[in-house]
Amino acid sequence: MERDSLRDLLYCLARLGLFWFINFFGVIMGKTVILGVIGSFVPRLHLYDSPETLSLISFFIPVIFILILFADDAKRHTAYGRYNPVLVSSAMILIGASYYLPCLAVGYIKDIKNAEILKGFYFINYWASEIVGDEVELYNLVGTLALVLLSIFTYLIARRIYLKKFESGEYEYEY
Repeated sequence: MERDSLRDLLYCLARLGLFWFINFFGVIMGKTVILGVIGSFVPRLHLYDSPETLSLISFFIPVIFILILFADDAKRHTAYGRYNPVLVSSAMILIGASYYLPCLAVGYIKDIKNAEILKGFYFINYWASEIVGDEVELYNLVGTLALVLLSIFTYLIARRIYLKKFESGEYEYEY
């Protein structure tokens, strides 16, 4: 089948925008709603004292949305004959790089308030600081790699599940 490069470019750009939006949404939900609601009703988690735990809970918000998105992409791409794991992998590498690269500037920002604002944007990956230390570059790299790899594996697994269901007759062609 002939590849449409404009469609592939739009796919990459759409996923890039959704990735940034979903991560920003995860930061806002983690720092406001989860801290306020879960922190008040489940005081044993010590969310006010442990930003790593709050960050780990906040990490699952974008993970859930992104996994649903890529599972749906795999199903649609397979059903309509547009399956391309190279496109999805390269899109996720581009997305991961665009999300990771700005954190490299944190060490060069002289104003502490601005550096803290930029660090706050990477709050959903702060849970990895328990593993690799408090360097924003390292814990963001671990968190971003985890999210990118989960997305790619979800795409591949969802495609395999769709194919098994299609072969067993649970799905039919959708036109």
